Amino acid sequence: MNLISNSAIVTGAAQGIGRGIAERLMRDGANVLVFGRTQAKVEETARDLNRMFDGNARAVPFTGDVRRPEDVARSLEVATRELGLPGILVNNAGTATLAPLLDLPDEDFDQVMAINLKGPFLFMKAFARALVQAKKPGVVVNISSLNQLAVTDGLSHYCASKAGLANLSKVAASELGRHGIRVNVVAPGAIQTPLAESVGLIEVMGHEFLARTPLGKPCGMPSDVAGVVSFLCGEDAAWITGETISVDGGNHIRGLHSYWDMLSRAAK
Repeated sequence: MNLISNSAIVTGAAQGIGRGIAERLMRDGANVLVFGRTQAKVEETARDLNRMFDGNARAVPFTGDVRRPEDVARSLEVATRELGLPGILVNNAGTATLAPLLDLPDEDFDQVMAINLKGPFLFMKAFARALVQAKKPGVVVNISSLNQLAVTDGLSHYCASKAGLANLSKVAASELGRHGIRVNVVAPGAIQTPLAESVGLIEVMGHEFLARTPLGKPCGMPSDVAGVVSFLCGEDAAWITGETISVDGGNHIRGLHSYWDMLSRAAK
């Protein structure tokens, strides 16, 4: 894969989809700043990736919070110093809780919006400013969700944050295209990750996902998402911007059952 840059930042890269993306970008020739909130996990992931690629690509750990502008700025400084000015940004960090609208705590709504929507906004702004100043092209891939299109009970804040991210990305693509910066969205469906496992999503709803997924599997793997991200970061995608690519086995065609109903019944 002919990536447009050999320096990348991946947020939420310590596990799950983010780790899969970091690994794939390194396999395709990029050095990666592994950005995450938990220092031990971030450092462990960077060590594992460096052992895996044995000097052919480099992973640099960075512990920070995407909600904090100072952490975003500092991560760009570290990436530029250690790896060169990043030309690739993957906003993958995300979170979710499960509650019906009438019971959803205000603080849960604020946290999900801050991580899933404000974080990518802060990163895109800082990343694009650095590239525009340097007169360099770049690419942003924002990791959204099937839930930007197919909503479900119990995830009002999550669905809203991902739909907001999709539209934010379109505006960014429109504004930044003149500077040679492309912005696209990848929208995964059910993927086998620690976040999905923590709410019992695959275990409880595997049969439902299987019934609603044309390609006949209950879920995908991080590598399924990572391959699409790498393509969008490459020269073969040079004429693609403002686009959303669903990576869900076709699940968006058939829609979703209520997460809240199924997971609530399973918990009883």
